[in-house]
Amino acid sequence: MLRKILILGMLLVLFAGSGRAADLAKVGYVDMDRVFDEYTETQKASQELNKEINARRKEITKLENEITTMREELNTQEALLSKEEREKRIKEFNQKILDLQKYVRDVEMDLARKEETMTKKLITEILNVIKKVGEKEGYTLILRKDSILYGGDGMDLTDEVIKVLNKGK
Repeated sequence: MLRKILILGMLLVLFAGSGRAADLAKVGYVDMDRVFDEYTETQKASQELNKEINARRKEITKLENEITTMREELNTQEALLSKEEREKRIKEFNQKILDLQKYVRDVEMDLARKEETMTKKLITEILNVIKKVGEKEGYTLILRKDSILYGGDGMDLTDEVIKVLNKGK
């Protein structure tokens, strides 16, 4: 009987302590999608990447036009060419297509790597600012908005994080 009372007493002390700890916890949340969209450096990085994409598209279009021209020349001159010359040109044409396909794959991989690097850098910057805002404002825990079912407006740190990010740049 005494043992049950001691266990019950310890449980009450534990729950009472955790209640006070919960009262002291300050929790906030951040809409990461909105922060990412409204951060000026994200917009600059996106513009930079789009410039490179457009430049690469122009190069690919140029190569495609060369292939089209080769095919048209081959079709118009096919009857005039010797068997050896025709085979040589067909081989060159096929090689040009393979080269273009390889170039397109390389460009896609390169652009994906650049986008990933830019994204990681931006996310690191954003997370550092969230940590600074949290420490400055005395938050114990800051969560992503998309993982919260409900959170009051007073808990939303999104505007503050965006302001600090854009002021720093």
